[in-house]
Amino acid sequence: MANKFAFRGISFAAFLALLPLLALNCAPSVSTQSGDDVTMILGARKMAPPPPPAAAPPRPAQTTPAFYYEPVGPFFFYVETLTANNAPNKYGYAPTQPCIQSGVFKRGMKIVVRFEILDTKSAKRITDKDGATIKLVLPHGEEIPGRWAVRGGGAALPGSAWMWDTSWDIPPDYPLGSFDYRIDIATKDGRKMTFSPPIQKATTADSRVRIID
Repeated sequence: MANKFAFRGISFAAFLALLPLLALNCAPSVSTQSGDDVTMILGARKMAPPPPPAAAPPRPAQTTPAFYYEPVGPFFFYVETLTANNAPNKYGYAPTQPCIQSGVFKRGMKIVVRFEILDTKSAKRITDKDGATIKLVLPHGEEIPGRWAVRGGGAALPGSAWMWDTSWDIPPDYPLGSFDYRIDIATKDGRKMTFSPPIQKATTADSRVRIID
């Protein structure tokens, strides 16, 4: 039970730690495209401001679950999902905005998952020299090995960070909706852990990665 609580705390902390970064094999670039063959993934529309809110009933008190105050481990995960670079993938799709963090992906796009894993016992990063088995597990059961790589790939400049990453081309007929992936790690000394992104449970939003048409 303690491990379960620790994992939840780790997932929550890792999810909130997102910072803007470049994606796999990406160099800085800007894309502004329009036309019938382009789908806008993220945008905004002008609307009339809402009226002043009416007095709302008091919200029920929330109590922090006890596991948030317990030690975490054996691993800490930092995870982010991003669009790929602007090269066409195997389905012939390229993002209109490459190399940016996103939780929404169109069918046919490549999704990049980039992450760090910290060993809470040794206070060191898990790297390619640790011999750990690391894989991304997709909702339909497909498993993709993690790859230790420099951020920016072939375009990386000296001093660029190194992280784990994976990528996957979303089939054009893949089911729409929430995309519940996970990351598994198993070390040579027998320790195992699974990271699953925490979910915002609310009537107004679904915080999970989503696949759209």
